[in-house]
Parts: sequence; structure tokens; C-alpha cells
Amino acid sequence: MRKLFFAICFTLCLAPKIGSSAVRSMANLAEAQNASSETQLQMSQELMAEKQYFRNMTQEQMLDYLKDRLFHVVTTELEKTDGLGGDGAINVQKSAIQQEIEAQNKKSIFEKIYDKAMSNLINITDPKPAAKIYTDNEQNMRPQAAEDAEKIQMLQEAQRQAWLNSNVQMIDVELPPYNQKTLVPALEHIPYLFSRIELLPDGLVKITDTIIVVANAEKIKDSIHRAFPKFVFDREGNRQKVEFNLLNVSINGNPVEYKLSDRNNYVFMEPKDKIELIPGVYEYQFDYTVDNQLFSYDEFDEFYWNLTGSVWNLVISRAGAAVILPPNTKTLGQTAFSGYNGYWREDTVAISQEQDNVLGFVSQTPLFIGQAMEMIISIPKGAVSNISWSKHFLRLINAYGDIIFAAFGLFAIFLSYFVSWLYIRKNKNMPVKGIYNDAPLLRYLAKGCIDKKTFGAFLLNLYRKNIIDIEENDNNVLLIKKTDNFASLSKNEKNVLHTLFGNSESILNLKSYAKLKVSKAADIVKKDVLYKIKVLNFKLNIGYLLFGIGMLLFTEAAIAFLNYDFIYNFAFLILTTFMLAFCLWLFQQKFMPKWKNTTLHILALFLAVVTSFIMLAIVNLTTIIIIAITLVVIQEFSKLYAQRNGLIATYVKEAQDYALLLKNKVDAFRLGKDFVKNQPAIFALDCEDTYSPSEQNKNVYKLDIISKLLEKF
Repeated sequence: MRKLFFAICFTLCLAPKIGSSAVRSMANLAEAQNASSETQLQMSQELMAEKQYFRNMTQEQMLDYLKDRLFHVVTTELEKTDGLGGDGAINVQKSAIQQEIEAQNKKSIFEKIYDKAMSNLINITDPKPAAKIYTDNEQNMRPQAAEDAEKIQMLQEAQRQAWLNSNVQMIDVELPPYNQKTLVPALEHIPYLFSRIELLPDGLVKITDTIIVVANAEKIKDSIHRAFPKFVFDREGNRQKVEFNLLNVSINGNPVEYKLSDRNNYVFMEPKDKIELIPGVYEYQFDYTVDNQLFSYDEFDEFYWNLTGSVWNLVISRAGAAVILPPNTKTLGQTAFSGYNGYWREDTVAISQEQDNVLGFVSQTPLFIGQAMEMIISIPKGAVSNISWSKHFLRLINAYGDIIFAAFGLFAIFLSYFVSWLYIRKNKNMPVKGIYNDAPLLRYLAKGCIDKKTFGAFLLNLYRKNIIDIEENDNNVLLIKKTDNFASLSKNEKNVLHTLFGNSESILNLKSYAKLKVSKAADIVKKDVLYKIKVLNFKLNIGYLLFGIGMLLFTEAAIAFLNYDFIYNFAFLILTTFMLAFCLWLFQQKFMPKWKNTTLHILALFLAVVTSFIMLAIVNLTTIIIIAITLVVIQEFSKLYAQRNGLIATYVKEAQDYALLLKNKVDAFRLGKDFVKNQPAIFALDCEDTYSPSEQNKNVYKLDIISKLLEKF
């Protein structure tokens, strides 16, 4: 072989000299013949000299000569019509092995990872290695290049024949990166899922997902949806909220409009408009960025990623990823596993290192319905360090914005209520108009009670309105209905009259047999007073209550704005907050009997815990606690405002001052119409002892009769 090689080199070295004779023009045939003879003689002499020169070379001289000629080698693609190259060059043809080696060297990192996925998934007879890292260097790759290529081709053909012999209908699908036709089942599934994941120096992760899907309008009718967990957890169980930014989506190379939305614990990439997919094969490409996916510890940082996002309701035949770390970053450790949640296996994933900062992950078995593939890579501290102040701020808002907004809302509500309370205390002596004509309400405000005198004041109020007359006959007290026109009366006043007189009676003799009617009428009066107090408190408290509720809604709107789907999350927060408020209200109520009270309180506590757990899908636990405190503050301040020293303190003071006025101005109120107008208030405020019958009021004086009436009941 060595002799043949030197012979070829020797011949090629002579070829340029043999073909380098000069061309001259000849005057006649004799001259041409003479010139030809001279040329042949010269060439013969030169050839003999060349042969003699090489024969006299030592081995070292020959090697030096060949080294010099090989230094000027020209690689050519030999064809039948091609020459042997230029002068002074050695022409060689690449072998099949050399061509395969160069083809392997030209492949990108992702193409190499894809080749491993193909070989591992097709060769189902070989045992699968555990999830360990290995490197393809020249020593173990190049000598096997041609043999491996042939082996893969044979295995592909064997698999094709196996599919054809089965009862499953098959189709050819062109899979990336070479668009190589591969036989796959004509069932709805994902033959290929590959992610290019680049971890940038500022901690942002740029991802490109390539997904081939076979759709037949069963599970996939309106395009595929990508779903990812909204929150991730570190080694210590701390939760981080992940931020997604969708760049673009394409189907078969054509851009389509997709949007980000979130439902509870998941973030979805879904089409803006409905896309109806006819049965066929589709290639999707998702380009997006992810932030806050890096965990920071004292001695290292860690990148975690779930390749499939959430679990798919489809089988994924081939899944893999290439992870590119920041430049000059070497991993401290890496692991990968696939399977079901809680049942993970590492021996189903192979990890390869293409460069110091590039790792390849390939699932060596298909991912069935509900299975996922996850990767964890540990990197040195400082590999991700170019984080700007604005990014730190945005990460802070993204991670803790709900807590910040909820705390701000609570502070604003508490501050406004506190300032309002100081204002109320300062201005509690301001006069209030419009309560003097309601004697039962006046008694409750001035005395803080609802008793039988409240009922008496109610009857005197009806007498003042000329609805009834109150007479005494033979030591009997009679109530006489003077009219059936009750248009000016309230609903409760009409109910009292109906209870006392029925539908046909006009006179009620208040003897012992009328006790039941009087008792029912008194209950209606009591409910009427309590209702008026609630209405009064509500009117006084509505501004503060609306401010508190409005501030809480504003807070929850700000929290919902931090998510992708504002309307859904805002409605979700309102509903759960209402449920939490109901639980707090129910827990504060007192019920009879005791077992019922205990049961309802336990139920309220249980519902509050369940509601809080549901709210964790959107906000942090701290935020839920702050919202609960806000609800308590609103409820407690509303109760505080409703107390006698709260918002109605001014009304209480006004009623008490009116009582003093009635006692001190007897002469002004005992005459004529003024007495009739103020008689219910005189009785309700316990001023009847200062008002005795006189010539001016004896015909309208009813204080003594009402007192006798109440003594009987």
C-alpha cells in the first residue's frame, strides 16, 4: 500500500512537467519536423534526468519532498470530464468515512441531539442508560459515524416494517430538523416535541418549542393550547410566581394570533380566535420568554423547567430539549426525570453535553397521557448577574405585588375610618333635624330601649295624625278608628291598625281579651323601630361602607391586573372575597340552641379554610390574611359607627336635649296645636308628669288615658 501511494504521488508530481511544453509557430513542414525531433529528444533527456533525480533520493529527502507537495494539496470533486487540478497540486478524493465525519462536524448542536433521540427511540432492543451525562468526543464518534448511520437506517426500516405489519393505520410525517419522513400512527398524538431553551445573563429564559401534532378532530379541534404552572417551588417549598411573555406562534410556518390567559394555578397560551383544524399533520412553533424561573441559594443557583408544561392529554412519542447556559458557564450538576407526579424515573432520560454551556435532554421512552419530563440544572453563583434595577423592581411587583396592594388598601381603609371617627367625635353636638315627629324612635334614641311606652307613643302618634281616637268609658279604654284612608301611613303602621281592628271593626275595647291583639301590635311597633334604626345607621354609614368596599375592590382590581386575564381573575377574587366575608359574618353570629350555634360556627370555619385554599390559586397566603383583616375592619367599623356613641351619637344627643326642652318649656308646649303635635314625644321622653290637663288642652289631653291603658297590659 505504501509503495502504491508513493507511485501515485510520483506520477502526479510529474504530470505538470509533462504537460508544460511551450508552443511555437513553425514556418514550414521541415522546420516542424526538425522542431518535433528536437522537442522529443529534449523531453527524453529531461525525463531521464527526473528519474535519475528521484532514484538518487534518500528516504528522508523523499519524505521532505512529499510533505512539501502535500502542503499545497487541492481537494477536488472528481468527475469523468475533470482534469487533475492545477499545476503543482496533488488532487485527492474524500472517502465515504471522511465525508460522514465532516457532515457530523457541520451539524448543529440540536441536530446532534436529535440524532441521539432518533437512535435511542428506534433501537428498542438495547437497554436504556440511566439519566447520566456523557460527551461525544472525536475518539468515540468519528470512527463509528458511517457504521452508526447504516445501523440507524436499518433500524428505521425495521420499525417501518413492524408498523406496516400491525393493524394500525400509518402515515408518513416529516420530522425536524432534516424533514426526514418517519412512519407514525395515524392516531391523534404528538410525534415530536423539542425545546430550545436559552438562559440569558439577566436571568430571562428564551424558549422556542417545536411541536409536531397529528390531529383528527377528536381532542384537538381548535388548535393546541400550551399550559404551564403559574407557580414553581424551590427546594425549601417557597413559591415563586413565573412571568411569561409570548412573542409569536406559527402553524406550518404561518404566524397566528395567540394570547396569554390564566385560570387559577395555570397560564395558558391559546388562540385569540377559534381555529378549526381539519384532520392532518401540523407543525407548531412557540416563541416566548419566561422570567423568575431561576432559584437562588447561598452557594449556587438552580434552573428548573418542565418540558411539557402541564400534562398533555396526548401521547408524546419523542421529547427533548437543548439548554444553553450563559457564556463561559459550566454546570455544577444536572438531573432529569420523566413519569407521573410522585412517580418519577431518571433512567428514562439521557443527558448529553455538547459544549461546556450546552446540555441536551432526550426522553428515551414516549411520554404517555399524564406524564411529564422535568429538568434541573445547578449553576455557579454569579453566572446570572446582569439584572437591572428595573427588572428587580418588576420581579418584586410580580412576586409580591398582591401583598403590597392588599396592604396598601387595608392601610387606606383603616386610615380613612380612623380620621372619620375623630371627625364624628369632634362634631357629635351638631344639631339634627327631622326626628321629632317619630316618638317611638325618639324614645329609643334618648332612652336606648323599646318597651310598652314605645307602644303608647305609637298610639299617640296615630292620634296626632287623626287616624284614631282614644277615649275612656266606664273605666274602659276604647280605641276608635276614625278613617279608613291610610295612604299617609307607613306599611308597619297599617299592619298595626289591621292587627287591632281587623277588616271590619272600628272600636276596640282594651279589656283583657284584647291582650293578644295588643301584644301582636306591640311586636310590630318594636320591629318598626329596629328597622328604622338600621335604616338610619345605614344612611349614616353608607358613605364609609362604600368607601371601604370600593377600596377593597380597587385593591383586588390591581391584584387582578397583575395576571393575564383581568376579567376572570377580578371576578374570581370578588366571588371568593364575598364568600370569605359571609364566613366571617356567620362566625360572629349567635344562634340558639347551643348545638346549632356550634355547628354553624364549625361550618363557617371550614368554608373559610376552603375559600382561602381556593384563593391561593391567584394570591399569596399573606394576601388572603390581609383581605380577611380588611373585611373584619370594615365590619367592625360599621358596627362601631352604629353604636350609640358612633354615627348616631348626634341623634342621641338631639333626642336627650329635646327631652330637656320639653321639661323646661312647659308653658310653650301645653297650648292647643303645639300640645297635640308634641304629646307623643312628651310621653315617649318621660315628660308627662310636667304636663297636666288645662282648659286649653283638656279636649286633646290623652296622657292619662294611655298610662291607664298600659297599666292593664
